[in-house]
Amino acid sequence: MSGRFLVPRSTIVSLTLLAYICLGPAAAAREAQASPIGLPSQVLGAPPDPAGDRPDWLGRAVALFDRGALSNERNGGRPLTKWTAEIDIAVRGDAAATWLPRVEEIAAELAELTGRVITVHDDPLWAGDIDVHVTNHAGYWPFLVDPVDGRRDQPFTCVALPSALDGEMRGSRIHINAGVLPPRTVRACLMEEIFQSMGFFGESSDEPSSLLDDDIGYQELGSLDRLLLRTLYDPRLSAGMERTQALTVARRIMAEQLSR
Repeated sequence: MSGRFLVPRSTIVSLTLLAYICLGPAAAAREAQASPIGLPSQVLGAPPDPAGDRPDWLGRAVALFDRGALSNERNGGRPLTKWTAEIDIAVRGDAAATWLPRVEEIAAELAELTGRVITVHDDPLWAGDIDVHVTNHAGYWPFLVDPVDGRRDQPFTCVALPSALDGEMRGSRIHINAGVLPPRTVRACLMEEIFQSMGFFGESSDEPSSLLDDDIGYQELGSLDRLLLRTLYDPRLSAGMERTQALTVARRIMAEQLSR
């Protein structure tokens, strides 16, 4: 995807439109990383399946896992990152009631694919592990987020801020301005940002069969996305696992999944 980039006023982190913070593996150390992304050039339903029979997808699937789960959006390597406990998703903001059912659908599908207990809460007073703020106010801007060029003559659209420590997801803050986006784009933002908040911070510019394609917004998971989630949350892959070992294990898991 391409578009306007956002940065925070804070000197602690650097953000862009749909930015991801991946806190590195050093114990007790936190490293903030920024990853630019804009709105998709088009919004579609679900990604198409790759060409060929399922066993033929293996090479593409492993490469996509490497880019999505073991890299950030600037193609920097990182350890395997995943949620290791139950996940509470809070849906908040003046548009929460409108989008709560969609978040519940997404959460149910993710829970089935990952084996994690995921509970969605309707506009609680507290922030969730994944905290989704949806507003209809066209002039809304999240706190500490500014345009890169300092100008605000373009509206804020969406941003996601996952955080992790030593390979374990610790939280994710998602802001969506439904006041300036058509409903299908809001659906795509919710799907993509919650999916990527499960541990997929990297993206691809040439894989239209996945949500990780940065040129297309998808409103539903595709077959490759389901495979990525099942693989990441397979117990043979542990939080914090380094790239070489993780790819070896991931290839084995994916080969098993694709042979079924």
